Amino acid sequence: MATRACMSKEELREHVCEGCPATGWGRKTHCQVHDKHVGKVEACPEWDKFAEGQQTSGQQRPLRNSAPKVEPALEVVQRTEEEIRDYNYMQLEVSRIQRFLREAGEGMVAQYGLDFAMPKAIGGFGDKTHAEVARRERKWKRLQSLQDKIARIDEAVETIPDEQERLILEALLDGDKNNQIAKEIGVSRQRYYEIKRSAVTKMAWAMYGGVAQQIRSC
Repeated sequence: MATRACMSKEELREHVCEGCPATGWGRKTHCQVHDKHVGKVEACPEWDKFAEGQQTSGQQRPLRNSAPKVEPALEVVQRTEEEIRDYNYMQLEVSRIQRFLREAGEGMVAQYGLDFAMPKAIGGFGDKTHAEVARRERKWKRLQSLQDKIARIDEAVETIPDEQERLILEALLDGDKNNQIAKEIGVSRQRYYEIKRSAVTKMAWAMYGGVAQQIRSC
């Protein structure tokens, strides 16, 4: 195709495939859209879009290792996608930690009194209870971190105006698989990944603010 004439397949794979959700943002060598190793992909609509954009701007996009602005954006989007994927697990972990703290607290109230069961800063304990206090403190910190992540995801989903994108995000948060979601909303795998990529990018912007702004400048 004429729009790709000035770029080799290797360059297109580096610029496009390594930043595509179909390869897990470059973490996998297997493309889920084409269902083959990226090295065996001979043509892709995403390659054409990228090459056309290059041709229109008259500029060659810098290589990955010489474009510091690209890396943080991809890291933010990847982090967002990972947190969406782990949403169900985080909720289960919150319940597990809350149960542990409740049971541990009840046991310590019975043995040492109500004040001792409340969370405290680590330090100042020289007896055998120090290890248990330190353990509870770690649990409290992890609980707070998980609850903050869950709240940030919930708030970000509310900012997505597109119904189809929001439907996909809600399904992902419920733990549904990509192929299942694509079938349920009646789109091809390729179209599904296009919608998902747009939705995750918007989520990254909503969740990480100024850091995610670099996505729009790429």
